[in-house]
Amino acid sequence: MFAWVAWQSWSYASLLGALALVVVLNLHHYVNDINRRLARFFESIRYSDFAIRFSVSKEKGSSFEQVNTAFNEVLESFRQTRAEKEANLLFINTVVQHLSAGIVVFDAQKNVLLSNNSAFQALGLYRLHHLNDLPDNHYALREFVENLSAKGKMLYQSETGRQLSVQGVQMNLQGRSVLLITLQNIHPELQEKELDAWRNLTRVLRHEIMNSVTPIVSLVETMQDIVHHDLKSTHAASPALDDLEEALEVVATRGRGLMDFVEAYRTFTAVPEPLLAPVAVKKLLDHVTHLAAADMQAAKIEVFTTIEPALLEINADAAQIEMVLLNLLKNAREALQTGETTEPKRILLHAGKDAKNHPYIAVEDNGPGIDPTLLQEIFIPFYTTKPTGSGVGLSISLQIMQLHGGDIRVESVVGGVTRFVLRF
Repeated sequence: MFAWVAWQSWSYASLLGALALVVVLNLHHYVNDINRRLARFFESIRYSDFAIRFSVSKEKGSSFEQVNTAFNEVLESFRQTRAEKEANLLFINTVVQHLSAGIVVFDAQKNVLLSNNSAFQALGLYRLHHLNDLPDNHYALREFVENLSAKGKMLYQSETGRQLSVQGVQMNLQGRSVLLITLQNIHPELQEKELDAWRNLTRVLRHEIMNSVTPIVSLVETMQDIVHHDLKSTHAASPALDDLEEALEVVATRGRGLMDFVEAYRTFTAVPEPLLAPVAVKKLLDHVTHLAAADMQAAKIEVFTTIEPALLEINADAAQIEMVLLNLLKNAREALQTGETTEPKRILLHAGKDAKNHPYIAVEDNGPGIDPTLLQEIFIPFYTTKPTGSGVGLSISLQIMQLHGGDIRVESVVGGVTRFVLRF
């Protein structure tokens, strides 16, 4: 047709050529526009940029409207999927951070991929980016992680004195090898089992000793009556009778002393369940210091009290916590009396909240301190370093704190400061 028109008239041929050029240019523009939209669509998916939107106007035809609508629906679907994944990741991370068990995840190069505050607190660390960042005192833990091949577990005691159950597992995550390490503080459970064992042992020993000693003391008292009323009244006084009477008196005295000694441990096996109620710490400490004031004045010891916040409250059995505090004040007073120091003797009672917002009460003295080798033994029932001590005061105090769902810790420096902390 173009050849025929061109043969008839060059003007018509020029017009048709111009129209053909316009059509070609429009076609080129449409093709480029489609390619640019496709490129933007794929780039948004590649870089996870789902905020862009394509125009759905009909100026270029219904087919463009349908394509743009499909693009927007696909991008919206990707955006919702990513939002759900981010929400799930945030939820999981929040759960991990609030777990009481410590969690640390290492990659193949031993870089830390994930961790929580419980792990840092259990290990006594501020932060951890790589396994080699563990200090030398955690050498055993570092060796455990380095040698972990599939699954493993160990009982580990950190520098903070906590008994930790460490478990590890190696697994593949999207083709990457990762190590998942969990750290569970089992110190309270071990203490509770230990106290249960001591209570059971004490109950059995007390029963057996009382069953054996009671008839012996009774027989000795009967023999004393026979010697005093029968033999001495019918026989002339003699050194042998005097020696016999004295020997029986020694046996009876020691027997009654043993019975009193065994009976004193009844309280260790019969601590009642606490009656929990809100207790104002200021009122509690004021009452305790008032009860101990006479002994402290006689020993020339100053007692200071600080509470922060001032209206601090604890949920506790006031009578039982009062007994614990009085026992700690008594121990601090006796330590200050036995130690020699040129500084003024003082005891500080401080109450506050720790980093986890849990209340605590601390009893601190500037006495001679406790030998580091004895710190793990002072809570053992019947263990004492005092010549007249029974060795159950701290054991009962620990038992009371555990019944309150808390704990009692001690920090001491020889020749420095000794600090007992009740944590609720």
